[in-house]
Amino acid sequence: MKPILTALLFLFGFKAIAQDSTLTQPYLKKNSIYAELLGNGGVYSINYDRIFQLSNQIKIVPRVGFSTLEDVLIFPLEANLLLSKSSTSKNFFETGIGLTVLKPLSGFSGQLLTINGYDYNFHHNTVNTPVMIRAGFRHQKPTGGLMYRTGALLITGDETLLTVGIGLGYTF
Repeated sequence: MKPILTALLFLFGFKAIAQDSTLTQPYLKKNSIYAELLGNGGVYSINYDRIFQLSNQIKIVPRVGFSTLEDVLIFPLEANLLLSKSSTSKNFFETGIGLTVLKPLSGFSGQLLTINGYDYNFHHNTVNTPVMIRAGFRHQKPTGGLMYRTGALLITGDETLLTVGIGLGYTF
């Protein structure tokens, strides 16, 4: 009888520990859809990103977006790092690196497209891919709902330009 009682206490102890650990780490809403102005997508972009939590303070957030301007398709791609004080934080320092893929359609007649002061030259390339470096702020509650972000972006490619991006959307 003593070995059975010891085994039961041992098993119930594991169950209590497992339940306790779920209470210390709240459920995190990981998906966001948002519009961004003046960011990686040029004038505007519609974006989706997903959080992958590395620790309570560090999260990786890949992002993909879409925009179109003057018969050019624009796809912002980015990998961001969110840094916070704890797992329940709603404010983050956001930094990342990405590309913006610009693909002219058959109706695009020029060789140069200027967006926010940056010149995208399509003279010898069918695709233009400047590199973006971001540093900024992101507000996103772990329970979801309204999210917003703002950041400074350094665009590097044929030339270098510093711009800003402002995003507003919903986390679910």
